[in-house]
Amino acid sequence: MPSNHIDDPTADYEQALAALLTQVSQHPTILAFQAAEKRLKAAKELYALEVEMKDLAKQAVLFKKIDKVKAYQETMARSKVIESELNDAPLIVDYRRKLVAANDLLQHLLQRLESQINEELYRDN
Repeated sequence: MPSNHIDDPTADYEQALAALLTQVSQHPTILAFQAAEKRLKAAKELYALEVEMKDLAKQAVLFKKIDKVKAYQETMARSKVIESELNDAPLIVDYRRKLVAANDLLQHLLQRLESQINEELYRDN
């Protein structure tokens, strides 16, 4: 016979988790990060530069493995130029700032949850 027990800990957990996820997803810091991420993904030219930079870095690793020092140096130099362009792009700067803020928020929430759980466990013992 299925249990319709009102104080089902699993149901309470799932409900609390859903409420927390809803609140976090609606937090202004998370919304700002998601908007910045969307703008960055829509910037096809930045994405193309990133792909080119990664390809150059892979080539450089290959050149280094086969002792092609000059080819390695030239490829890495081109990769570094692209990396510098990307690092200076306003969309990327904005995205990184918002990523750090979102990460800080999530770390804070996790620390609070951990503290509260530890307090409850300590109190129960």
